[in-house]
Amino acid sequence: MDWVSALFLYSVSVLFIQLRNEVIAFKEFRSSRCVKKEFVVEYYECPGDFYSSYKTLTGKRLLFTGPEDEKHAYFHELGHLIYDKFWADAPVAGLILIPFFVLPFPWYWLGAATVYIATMWIRKTQERRADIFAYQVTGLKYVPAYLEKSKLELLIHWLFWSHPPEIVRVKDEYYKKEISLFKLFVASLTS
Repeated sequence: MDWVSALFLYSVSVLFIQLRNEVIAFKEFRSSRCVKKEFVVEYYECPGDFYSSYKTLTGKRLLFTGPEDEKHAYFHELGHLIYDKFWADAPVAGLILIPFFVLPFPWYWLGAATVYIATMWIRKTQERRADIFAYQVTGLKYVPAYLEKSKLELLIHWLFWSHPPEIVRVKDEYYKKEISLFKLFVASLTS
């Protein structure tokens, strides 16, 4: 496939992802009783099934709260609203399709896996920044639901999940900005 077709299909994919996200956010916002609040930025707090955040293309920031009052989760999501570039989520997510458009079989699978791991690393840095913000505001660290028990499980979590492994998120070093995420990655697998 030529590059023009690949870029066209990539653009259509990005547009689809972005429009889908906008429609979901709009429906959630319209169906909820949202309250306008301000803490560093202006945002709307809306009741939800779980904690999440989203910034629309028009600039409206939405923070959905879960059924339980969890200060760390609340400020974690607020950290996303303050620091993340939500407009970049769809283009970054769409990158996984590029290898399918430009690489021959079977190489596109390897290319897609590489791009996926790279995009998950970008997400991990955003998640860590939000965790650090929540920690600075509340003094509370992330409370894990499950700690990884083996190095293989830890490696799979590092490579394919959007958040850093739980066992890393509870350590003091994780909340120190001067320690790189890559250093935490290496330390968790070698210790």
